[in-house]
Amino acid sequence: MSLNMSNSTLVTSAGPSRTSMYIGAGIMLVTLVLGIVGNILIMIVISLRKDLTNIIHTFVVSLCINEIINLSLNNTLVTSSYITGRWPTGMLGCEMSTHFTVLLMGSSLWHTALIAIHRLIVVVFNNFYKKISKKGYTIFVLVFCRVVPLLFLCQPSLGHMAYYEPKLIRCIVKKNYGPFTLLVSIFLMMIPSLILIVCYIAIFIKVHQSSQAFRAHRHKEWLKREIQITKMFGIVFLLIMVGYIPYGIVRAIDKTLSYDSDFYVFITVFFAVANCFNPVVYGVMDRQIRSACLEVFRWRRLVIDDTQASPEFLHKETMTIHTRMSVEIDDCTARSNMIQLES
Repeated sequence: MSLNMSNSTLVTSAGPSRTSMYIGAGIMLVTLVLGIVGNILIMIVISLRKDLTNIIHTFVVSLCINEIINLSLNNTLVTSSYITGRWPTGMLGCEMSTHFTVLLMGSSLWHTALIAIHRLIVVVFNNFYKKISKKGYTIFVLVFCRVVPLLFLCQPSLGHMAYYEPKLIRCIVKKNYGPFTLLVSIFLMMIPSLILIVCYIAIFIKVHQSSQAFRAHRHKEWLKREIQITKMFGIVFLLIMVGYIPYGIVRAIDKTLSYDSDFYVFITVFFAVANCFNPVVYGVMDRQIRSACLEVFRWRRLVIDDTQASPEFLHKETMTIHTRMSVEIDDCTARSNMIQLES
């Protein structure tokens, strides 16, 4: 029976309740729009601002592209299925969605793993980092994190590996492809996760050991910035894992799909919402990206106007160069006058 024929009824008897589907669809729709708009905004501000052109922000743009494709394809299809109570495409779309989920998940995780290696080289082996080709390394990361997941599409069974499961209202890999699922788990989840954990442990050990050695203010500021960037990508990794692990664990335990359908809606929504929060992480933890986004919405101009109207504007950290020079000249004049009076 074709997928379209099996979807002739709005909700199958094995499927989730209308209430859970509509609530799930509502939550996913809101976060879907916010996630797509947020990722597009971050891509635009990084692309238009020359002062944001660096390796780290190139990796951010690459991750944003990955997330936009994921949200526009997979999340949109799942949201549509909860709104209509059936899968919105035929078997071709069913198969493509299953493989794109694997492809994009693997790409995101390998992004974070290779970025972790990059952070390790920058923080722990900085002298070596100064010698390597930054352009070559960037190209390697952007290519490798996509080529590895693509290798899992090079197989003769492609096109016949997925089926529509009415209880989940989505498409999943057939049970007789267990070795394929195992290899995906090892090469696209476990290995990049292990790389990231080892790199971050090494980074924070190095930071702890160097905290007393770096006494110069410039070195401390550099180290603080590098750790902030490391934390940012660490949280991005955690969001990816928070999205995929709960669903993966439940599916591994419940091989016969005996759990309630509404519970599957809940963990699917949890997964979808976690996928939409990367722009929030970039905006909160990267000061340059946050500032650029505020400029887009013309918030920064209002902040500057309010600051100029405040007495605290004379604080040297918020002064313009011209104002700072004027105040310093006034300070010197005042001190000179005081010396003349004392003499």
